[in-house]
Amino acid sequence: MILLTGGTGLVGSHLLYELTASGQKVRALRRKSSNPDIAEKIFQWYNPDGWSRQLELIEWFDGDISDIFSLREALEDVKHVYHCAAVVSFVPSERPQMLKINIEGTANLVNACLLENVEKFCHCSSIAAVGRPDKGTWVDESLIWKTSRKNSYYSISKFGAEREVWRGSEEGLDVVIVNPSVIIGPGDPNRSSARLFTTVKEGLRFYSSGATGFVDARDVATAMKLLMEKDIVNERFILNSENLSYRNLFEIIARHAGVKPPFFKAGKVLSEIAWRLEKARSLVTGSNPLITRETARSANSNYEFSNEKIKNELDFTFRSIDDAAMNTAGFFNNFSI
Repeated sequence: MILLTGGTGLVGSHLLYELTASGQKVRALRRKSSNPDIAEKIFQWYNPDGWSRQLELIEWFDGDISDIFSLREALEDVKHVYHCAAVVSFVPSERPQMLKINIEGTANLVNACLLENVEKFCHCSSIAAVGRPDKGTWVDESLIWKTSRKNSYYSISKFGAEREVWRGSEEGLDVVIVNPSVIIGPGDPNRSSARLFTTVKEGLRFYSSGATGFVDARDVATAMKLLMEKDIVNERFILNSENLSYRNLFEIIARHAGVKPPFFKAGKVLSEIAWRLEKARSLVTGSNPLITRETARSANSNYEFSNEKIKNELDFTFRSIDDAAMNTAGFFNNFSI
């Protein structure tokens, strides 16, 4: 039996589809408040004729990674675990909950896996948890994390989660970690990186000066499944299709969404002004800011991420980001979410 956490999220729902498409039964951990509707729509999108039969291979299990007792119950007869559950937020008020879920929740799951003799554990981390070079823009798996004021709280939480996974490996758990770049794919339009598509489609006018890596959600799911099936343990892999500027990404998304791309450049100075205005607005209205200090600075940073290790290890071929954007546009055009 396989256990998967975060099955209603962007990566988790694609991984659920990937696993069940090969006929594997999956126990998917979810909170009682989680809604599997978008995951079901993703199944319908990729398999219009047989999606309901695939869903029958999923055993939804109500539990919480904050509750080790529910985790131990969920792990009964489980040999492989895919850990995709995480909070992604750059809002200051949500930092304590994010740190608790991402770090303590991962620690709970690792501990439960050790107690229940799980054979292999795949952790979906993030490029945010990979170190950054002192000079230049090139990033690969060899870089070492360094404490810095430039690190976002999200990156700190994902690095902390990775430390718990590596601690589990030292205690006898076989692990593999993936570090996806910014993920493009069908999902909840109000959550995580899927908001990029929604924001452009709604008429985004500004683009930032930064550049980063992007990857198709389908490739993340496929890579995770392949790494678990191979005799590969105690390794981490960056998952990245292309390094693009945000301007180029927005132009690709806009073309497939049928809208005009952003045409005003928001450099560092304008971005610094914007997040401060958003902070003031959020204090007055009581709503979350649309731009924060962390997102503004990240959007104006420039990094390039290597994908050589995963390509060499698995002879892996990534889809283009143009393909990822076309797939995402088709999903949103076909389903009202």
